[in-house]
Amino acid sequence: MTGGRLLFAWSASLAIGLLCLPATTASAAGPAKFMMTTHVNGRVLEGQPLTWTDRQMLLLGRDGQLYEFEPEAAKDSQKTSTRFQGYTVSEMRNRLRAEFDKSFDISTTAHFVVVHPRGQWSAWAERLESLFRSFTHYMQVRSFSIQQTQVPLVAIVFRNQSDYYRHAAASGTPLQPGTLGHYDPQSNRIFLFDATTPDGETDWSANAETIIHEATHQTAFNVGVHRRFAEQPRWVVEGLATMFEARGVWDGRSVYQQSDRINRGRLEDFRALLQSRPDNVLAHLVSSDQLFRSNPGAAYAEAWGLTFFLCETQPQAYSQYLARVAARKPFAAYPAKERLIDFMSIFGKDLELLDAQLLRFVSKLD
Repeated sequence: MTGGRLLFAWSASLAIGLLCLPATTASAAGPAKFMMTTHVNGRVLEGQPLTWTDRQMLLLGRDGQLYEFEPEAAKDSQKTSTRFQGYTVSEMRNRLRAEFDKSFDISTTAHFVVVHPRGQWSAWAERLESLFRSFTHYMQVRSFSIQQTQVPLVAIVFRNQSDYYRHAAASGTPLQPGTLGHYDPQSNRIFLFDATTPDGETDWSANAETIIHEATHQTAFNVGVHRRFAEQPRWVVEGLATMFEARGVWDGRSVYQQSDRINRGRLEDFRALLQSRPDNVLAHLVSSDQLFRSNPGAAYAEAWGLTFFLCETQPQAYSQYLARVAARKPFAAYPAKERLIDFMSIFGKDLELLDAQLLRFVSKLD
């Protein structure tokens, strides 16, 4: 989170649930090579068991949500398929229709099912689909192999900020003051509200940095750029999302100069920190998420700076690094030593030299 505007729950609630499986005499297993249906506390769940012990099961639902429950709570379980198969867009639309009342409408695209207030808000579906196309195109031309999405991507658009906050409170999601939207990796949904007017006269992109940021998270975790159930370095996740906040990056309809791909706010933050910037900040950022906890503003600026530098100067190497990180085993910790080894195996062991090149690159941006 930065500036009170962004909420990304990966390193908080979900990471705790996924990476700290309860200690048992039986080791965690998974993922299973089948899909099952089961009844848990009166609720019917269908999906793929990802990992389990004698005290906990994590099930990837056909709706893309992650369900956690004690194995003994599952009743009348049956195998339904030899492979995972998410709901179709039509099936997901019907399920959301039953979840939300009649004040909401639902629009669909090839990849998205968007719940929104009735009226002009239906434009959000095409906006998100356009962002999806821009993101996947950007990665593909830089030699990253994009995977097909397993499930429809769900977005919930509220009429205003008050409705957004009320829904978050009812679902138990704490929001910082000024939050404009968030991606929830456990439900695999993005939640936001429309800050423009229903008549569409306001340029939505003027208020869209947060929306683009969160949509980037959702897309990246669903097309294999990040691995949703494996610990991913925070600088990688946030660096890519902050880079896409710049219109010259996310707007794939036009060809832009490098100056248009610069995230001006992040660049300003990066330069403001130069006088007090520690010499070892690059190694610290790459090996640990601690900077995001101790100094979020600096962490976001550093993550953007390193990501933009690598994408602009070493795009194929950056794609190789993303693929290496995304290949991590699910539900396993990612210690500092392994993070450094993975990074240096792609970008070299001389981090001081790389940092000097980064600073020189940033100094020439205008």
